[in-house]
This record gives sequence, structure tokens and C-alpha cells, in this order.
Amino acid sequence: MVRTVLLIALSGALIATAWLRLEKGHPPVEDVLVMLGLALIPAVAVGVGLRRRHVAGLAAFVTLAACSEVFDKPLTEARPGAEHNFFGPVLGSFRDGFLNFYDTLLPFQRSDFPLMSADVLLAILAFTLAAGILIAARRPIGAAVALVVGVGWPTTLVPGSRPLLSGVLVLVGVLAVLFLLRSDVHPARGLAQGLAVALVLAAAAATASSSDSVAKGAFLTWQRWDPYDQPDNPVGVEYVWNSHYLGIHFPKKKTTVLRIHTEGPKRNFYWRATTLDDYTGTGWQESLDLNTQQRSNQIDSDTAALLPAAARKEANWTKQDVTVEALKDNHLIASAQPMRWTPPSDATFQDESGDIVVLTRTLQRDQHYSVWSYAPQPTPKELGQTGTDYPAAMTRYLEVIQTAAVPEFGTPNRDRLMNEFFDVRFAGDPLMQANRPLYDVAKRVVGDVSSPYAAAAALEAWFRQPSLGGFVYDEQPPVPRQNEPALVQFVTETKRGYCQHFAGAMALMLRYLGIPARVAAGFTSGSYDQDKHEWTVTDHEAHDWVEVYFPGWGWIPFDPTPGRGTLDARYSSTSPLFDGRDFRDIVGDRRSTSATIEALRRQEKGRPNQELSGIGNSRGSGAVGVVRDKGPSIVVLAFLVIVAGALAIIGLKTIRRTLRFAGRDPRELAGACRRDLMAYLADQGVDVPPSATLAELGHLVERYFAVDAGPFVRAATIARFGRPGEAGAALARARRELRRVRRDMRHRINFTSRVRGAVSLRSLTV
Repeated sequence: MVRTVLLIALSGALIATAWLRLEKGHPPVEDVLVMLGLALIPAVAVGVGLRRRHVAGLAAFVTLAACSEVFDKPLTEARPGAEHNFFGPVLGSFRDGFLNFYDTLLPFQRSDFPLMSADVLLAILAFTLAAGILIAARRPIGAAVALVVGVGWPTTLVPGSRPLLSGVLVLVGVLAVLFLLRSDVHPARGLAQGLAVALVLAAAAATASSSDSVAKGAFLTWQRWDPYDQPDNPVGVEYVWNSHYLGIHFPKKKTTVLRIHTEGPKRNFYWRATTLDDYTGTGWQESLDLNTQQRSNQIDSDTAALLPAAARKEANWTKQDVTVEALKDNHLIASAQPMRWTPPSDATFQDESGDIVVLTRTLQRDQHYSVWSYAPQPTPKELGQTGTDYPAAMTRYLEVIQTAAVPEFGTPNRDRLMNEFFDVRFAGDPLMQANRPLYDVAKRVVGDVSSPYAAAAALEAWFRQPSLGGFVYDEQPPVPRQNEPALVQFVTETKRGYCQHFAGAMALMLRYLGIPARVAAGFTSGSYDQDKHEWTVTDHEAHDWVEVYFPGWGWIPFDPTPGRGTLDARYSSTSPLFDGRDFRDIVGDRRSTSATIEALRRQEKGRPNQELSGIGNSRGSGAVGVVRDKGPSIVVLAFLVIVAGALAIIGLKTIRRTLRFAGRDPRELAGACRRDLMAYLADQGVDVPPSATLAELGHLVERYFAVDAGPFVRAATIARFGRPGEAGAALARARRELRRVRRDMRHRINFTSRVRGAVSLRSLTV
């Protein structure tokens, strides 16, 4: 059995290393270890002699558990009658991640394409599972084939700078499988098979390396093997921009809607179509003030009064040449803030101050136009120093509901003025009162910051990072209740939504704080061709985000939606360039009452906090990687550690628990019950003070797991501190209640949390 486990460990390490080369950045060690640990379970079942149907059941179960982990969809939703379907979203997300490989240059950035990263993890699971079962079943040829395919497939996609090394690693794995599996019967035969395979691989490598067709470029242009033809008919994306909050369905087939050529170094622009400037109390809407129809060869922006002097210098503009592929809409698309347009020839249009341009007819295939935008790249320090000297035109963007503007950020006695705003001016307005919780939450999230930028950065991070706000990206969130604003329900209760929810809520909360903001609608960056300096944008990149006005800079984008894009902006906490030290200089050294502000202080440069949440949809991520590849060597080491150490950790914890209850004195055993519960809580990530009393432990159980621990606490207290005659019976009740409490807590957590708790080292310190 030891030999089998070692072979599976070697195979899993090779497979994980190969597949993780498709990604940039630090490898997701924890997720990889979970996948490999799950893959080991059916293989062990084969090794101990379970029947085939039991092994098949285990394989199906670990596959479902892996899908639940990587797509963040609870297994409980796979039961009949669940509110949200399990298999539909999971299969759809897997399919979308697979198809994204045909639109993305490799290696890809994990934070930009979370569904592709999820598919990579499932590939590691699948090939390790196949190789492990065949190894445990003593099928050396099949295991060698699974290993070669599992390592060779990703290697052909990203050969790397040392393809010969990859071949050598595969050869080592094949020889190990063929030799060690046969060594107990006919070792010479296994060695002969290994040498034969080695000769075949060496001959193939020599032939390929001397072939001009290989040496000159890619032998297999896999990116052209698109299993879907692009539809001919133009598609619209209004369903993403309209703020109805009822859920969205992206088409199954991706459609390229735009190709945008840019000059200069690559920047991950967001492509804006329009802005949603007015909140009605229930949703955001487009309210453009368009001029009369006209036909002209050039449109110049009239928004110079809102922009700095640098915006008027053409040297600071970025040119975009746009080609329409298949977009059914009449808005011209461009990066904010557009300064000049040359619209499509013979096109009649209307515009709002040259900022938004709307054609009288829908866009046509192969239409071309150019636009020059002022897109500054301010630092956190520069935005932190902007102040609140807002022009009069910004009053409109302080209206929390149409015509109801709030005081500007930093206004003296603003808290008192806001109380009068709600309790006096709009005391009898049910719509205003229904939205008031958004103001209360916004105040709590930003704390006592004195900078509009710090408030905007905090809200963006709070929405985007699950560890801060607890939000999940979900294209089919719970349907809003009647007579309650959808954004209030989203922020205070469900915390599940898509870009309309995240952008709409953040923009409105900023307005409540007195910071001009609006919702922008358009597309995230798309896929970039380095040679052509061209972005390819599909309908799956349709997106909403937030624009915040800063004096001296204009409208600056923020994106609070997790898993849907990365702004090329140092000021955004989603960027690898964001440095908590710069943010600390803005908010000062005094400890904030806001946990979000404190988290941003600690954020390290090069480690953007873009935690994957929900079935994050990479269809709109668009940004291309910016974190340098650190190599997969840590994965190999981590995998060897988990295979060698997981069972040892579990065994050590079991022995320690057994010894803990080995005594006979009721008072000592009552103390053992207390330590046992402390250890379980520690393994689940709950911070338990060493001096915690039984009552305090019971409170933690009820708080984090919603399990009634009162009977256990009472029985254990009597066993430890009661009269000697009562201690024995109380101890029996305490141990019985302890088993119930542990069982109920296990039922409150998912399978992944149980696995992580089983291998956690925290309880060893209790």
C-alpha cells in the first residue's frame, strides 16, 4: 500500500505541475491539495479491496465535492427541490471556463479568469483520479497512459522554455509506474516495458526537434480548434446593463462584438457605452440629456470644465480604433473619458456633451470609428489629496433618489445633517426610509476616514473580497421581495448578485457618503493580442462598474464585482500595484474602527486581494495577467507533504484524543471534554482563548455554528465543579452531549470544511 501511495503521489505531483503552468502567479496551493486529497480517496478504496460499484460511487462523490469547492456551489443544492440548481450552474461554469481557453492567451492570470482556473483544478483531479485508480488496480499500462496524457496535454499548450525537462519528468513517472507496479511479480518485464517506452519517447522527441514544422512555430494551433462557430447575427447586451436585478443568462455561444486597436503599452481599459446617472429608489436608469441629431466628421467633448488642464493636451490622450463585429446597440463604445470622436462615416448621431454618443441607427458590422480618451493613472496618494471642491454640476451625482441631494463628504456636522435628512426632511417618505440601511452600512464600512478616495477604496474592497463583506457572485440570485429595494436586500441579507447589484450598491452608498458617483455600463477589457495591440471583446464581457468623481482628475473607475475584471489602476485594491503602505499614508496610523480599512493597510504590493467568490464568471474578466509566474515547484513540495503528512496528522490527533480521555477521574475527564471542544473549534478556524470557560465555549458554538451547547455546558460544569456524588452522572451526560454537539456542528459545515478540519494543526496546540 505504501508503494501505491508513493506512486499516486508522484503522478499527482507531475500532473499538478504540468497543469499549473497554464496559470500565472502564485499557485493555489490549498485548492490543489484539496483536489489531490480527494483524488486519493477512490484510489485507496481500490487498494483496500472495495467493490467496483463502491469505488465508482466514491469517485462520483469526490467529483461532486470538487465541483462544489472550485465553483463554490454547496452540495446541499444538488438535492431535489433545492432553491438553486447545482448541476446546471456547475456544468455551465465548466463549459464557459473550457471555452475561454479559445479566447485567451496562455498562460492566463488566475484572478482574471476564475472559471479557467477552476477547470484546471478539475483537470488535476480527473487525471490524478484516473492514474490513481489504475495504479491501485495494478494496471501499469493504463496508469502510464493516463500519466502521459495528463502531463502531455497541458505541456503542448504551454511548452515553456525547457520542454526537454518536461519530457524527462514524464519519462521518470512512466518508468516508476511500469517498474514498481511489476516489481513484486516480474520486475524485469516492468523494466523492459519502461525502457521500451523511454526509447519511443526519445525517438519521437528527436524527430520533432529536427522538424522544421515544429522548430518554426506551433505544430498544433490549438487556439483555432474552437468547438463553436461564432453566430452571424449581432447580439445585444442590454440585459446586463438594465438594473432589474432579476438575474441574467449569458448566451451559450460567445460572440465577438468589438475589436479595439490601441496605441502604446498595453493597458486594461474598460470600454464604456453609457452611464446610469439616476437612482429611482428601486434601480438605476440611463437619463441622457442628448442634443439634436447631427452628422459630423468629428465630435469634441464639452466636459473640459470638469477635467484638469492635462485633459486638454492631446499628448495625454489614448487613441482607440474600433471595429464593430456583431453588436446590436446604438451606443458608441470607448474608454472613459472621451475627448474626441470620429464617428462612423455617414452616421447620424446625438451626444451628451461629447461624453456619450448615441447613433440614430444601430451599429453595423464592420463599421469603424476612432476615439481619443483622457485616461489618467493617478496614484493612491494623488487621489487621497484631491479634497471635495466639487463643481456645481456634481450636485446631480449626490442625489440618492432623484432631486434629493445629500451634503458633500466632509461637510461640517454632516452626521447631524444626515439625521435631519432622514428624520425630518424625508421622515414620511417610505422609499427613502427603505433605502436608509445602505447609508448605515456605508458608514460602518468606511469608518472615520477623512478622504473620499479612502472611502471608495474601502467599499470596493468590501464588496470584492469575501473575507471582508462576504459577498458572492451569482447570476441567478434570490428574487427581490416586493416593497423592499433590491439593493438593500442584497447588501443586508442575501449578499449574492451580479455586476448590477455590486455596482449599483457601491455607487449609491458613495452618494450617501457625499461622494459623487454613478454606474457605468459597457465591457471589461477582453482578450489582448500583443502583436496586433488589439483587444477582442465578446458579449460575455458585458459589465457594470462604478465611476467616482475626483476634482483634478475627473471620473475614475472602480470595480466592486468579484471575479469580473481587473482594473489597470494602482489606486484599486484589486491591482497587484496596490500597496498598503501608500494607503496607510492616506488614512494615517491611528487604528480605524473599520475592519476593511485595517485590511487595506496590511495589503502587500504584488498580492491583490481578489478572492474567488461564488461561481465567478470569467466571461467578463478580460484583463490579461500582470503577476509574474513564480513556477510550480512549491506545488510539488506541498503535494508530497500532504500525502506523507495528512494521514500522520489525522493519526496523531486521534491518538491524542484517545489519551485525553484515558483517565478515570470525573473532574479531569470534564476538563478533557472542554479541551476536546476547544480543539474542534480551533480546527474549524475559530479563535479560542486558552483561558476560555465552558460558558464561553458554549457561546462560541452557538455563535458560529448555531448549535445549542447549553446542555453540554451545564453537565460539564457540574462534572468539574459540582459535588463528588454528582460528578459521575454529570460526566456521562457531558460526554453524551459533547458527541451531540460535535455531530450537530459537522452537519452545519460542508465537506471541504470537514476535510480541512481533519488535517488542521491548530488543535495540536490546545
